[in-house]
Amino acid sequence: MISASPHPVIAISSLKPGMFVVAIISQRGDMEIAQTGRVNDERQIAALVTRGVLRVRVDLSRSKLAKASPPCAAEQPDSSSLSMTAPQGPRVPGEGRELKIRRLYQEARELQGKFIRQLKAGEPIDITSLATVAEEMVDTMFSHGDAMLCLARIRAKDAYLMEHSMNVAILLANFGRYLGLERSVLKELTLGGLLHDVGKIMTPDAVLNKPGKLTDEEFAIMREHVVHSHDILKATTGITPTMLEVAANHHERLDGSGYPRHLKGEQLSLYTRMSAIVDVYDAVTADRVYKQGMQPTQAFRILLKGAVTHFDEGLVTRFIKCMGVYPVGTLVLLSNQRLALVMQRNELAPLKPLVKVIYHATQRHYLEVQLLDLAKASVNETIESTVDPKDYGITLAHFI
Repeated sequence: MISASPHPVIAISSLKPGMFVVAIISQRGDMEIAQTGRVNDERQIAALVTRGVLRVRVDLSRSKLAKASPPCAAEQPDSSSLSMTAPQGPRVPGEGRELKIRRLYQEARELQGKFIRQLKAGEPIDITSLATVAEEMVDTMFSHGDAMLCLARIRAKDAYLMEHSMNVAILLANFGRYLGLERSVLKELTLGGLLHDVGKIMTPDAVLNKPGKLTDEEFAIMREHVVHSHDILKATTGITPTMLEVAANHHERLDGSGYPRHLKGEQLSLYTRMSAIVDVYDAVTADRVYKQGMQPTQAFRILLKGAVTHFDEGLVTRFIKCMGVYPVGTLVLLSNQRLALVMQRNELAPLKPLVKVIYHATQRHYLEVQLLDLAKASVNETIESTVDPKDYGITLAHFI
């Protein structure tokens, strides 16, 4: 039986032509979905079965079960049709895991976008599917946290609202795990992060995307997004006080200089203090249409400078330790002038993470990609500094 959820997980035996698949949940073998889409006919289902797919998540709102008959040969395939690919060449250890994490990330993005579209259209809101994805994100943070943090480094200038919320959710899950919070709390923080800026749909585009400093009047309008977020979520079924707190208080500051309620000191709970740190960290490291993002180490300096007055000093220190000296997704210069992307932190030796070598800084050309564990005794290379990928014309998303 199919769940009443709009995005149920079903066995492959329950998949029908016309259903819209958003993710493979479990499988045997190496088949991967190249893009989400609608299943057009029984042949596609048979191909999924043959290639070892066991369970999939479907979007019932985009399914068209009434039009399940196979298209005739003369018809063009549906542009939203499911596409499948077999892997090319040998598989790298962990590659399947990373593809599954990408699918989870993409599913969260799609559900987040759907939530916003429903709000704008005045349609009934249901966060059930988004809550399920938030729980999966928390589980993945425990098993493959660095891979999740890598995805949070992928940026697109024209998708800031969506990506910022995704990244705040991931960073809150990571920070909360480091602090030893219960998984149930981590799920609430993650979902709160996904929805914390939803009130910005009420902010005029001229203010939200202004390429320059806001006037006092425009800043007053911008600050209202927190109130809008609070009001929208308070009226939404399934929202908990913790989720509401993330949305309503992430711009409050210890000295009372924040907004909208100018809370200060002991009025700021642990979750509020965490949210304030994470929100600023992601905001200043993001590329925007009108500015380039800082490198993570620069963001750490911003947080440390604001400690005591704006942020909880102890929590800032713990957040930096949690992210690592060289956060995942940071581009670094090695002692032999090669550039490498930090892929995995090393808690026992923070200065010696697992990196992916991609480029030669002085010869200015790409290298054959190589994973390098700087902690191995046989490896003599060390990290000299962090570098800005834009200085070399490198797009990190191609290597994450």
